[in-house]
Amino acid sequence: MTATAAPKQFWVPTPPGWVEIAAFDTDARAEAHWRDMIEPAREHLGDGPTDHLYLGLREARAAVARSGVTSAGVVVTEVDDKPAVWTFSTAIEKVASGEVNPVALVERAVGTAGTVERVEDITLVDGRTAVQAFLTLTPETRLGRAHGSTAAPAATPAKPPVERLGSCVVAVALPGRPHDLVLVTGSSPDPEHRPLLAHVVSAIAAGVHVGTEPPEGVAKASGVLPVNGPEGA
Repeated sequence: MTATAAPKQFWVPTPPGWVEIAAFDTDARAEAHWRDMIEPAREHLGDGPTDHLYLGLREARAAVARSGVTSAGVVVTEVDDKPAVWTFSTAIEKVASGEVNPVALVERAVGTAGTVERVEDITLVDGRTAVQAFLTLTPETRLGRAHGSTAAPAATPAKPPVERLGSCVVAVALPGRPHDLVLVTGSSPDPEHRPLLAHVVSAIAAGVHVGTEPPEGVAKASGVLPVNGPEGA
């Protein structure tokens, strides 16, 4: 009897406290995960902000449906002793054979309602060269709606309009798959958070992996979440 080979999966590293949005096959499973992650923080956040966070998660899940986003998440953290909500998403873009232009890919993903302010090459922990872009997203794009839905400050009971999101995008080819590009986006309602976001976004991008086992290194240290991978994975 021949043993069946373990199927390959698409792995996305997740920082501590990550509340996943997209990588569930049913809304019921998503809701159960949110309760497990959020209810322990209700005493710290308060009833109003906690209930608003659930609403934002539902809106964000609806916004990323059928968008190509494979994983999206929220991290409730503190910056300078103030609560902050950071949103993240990971998408795979297939590019045709030939020269790959990650900068054009970032601009295409952002769309006309986003503004790319700075683009630079960076080196990930495994030596791969990636493109990092600092940009501003607006709610007019699907990506902006998904990130903005959950980005209201955690200490604010009523949801204020999020007109601008300070965002960082890192684009890099999957290891051994030069025409499957990973785009990881991190956003905050406070543009001053972008340098901090950049560290998290680049760590996520470095750990994205297709294989039968969780990746080593950065992703293993922070935890990994298997999600549905690109076609042919």
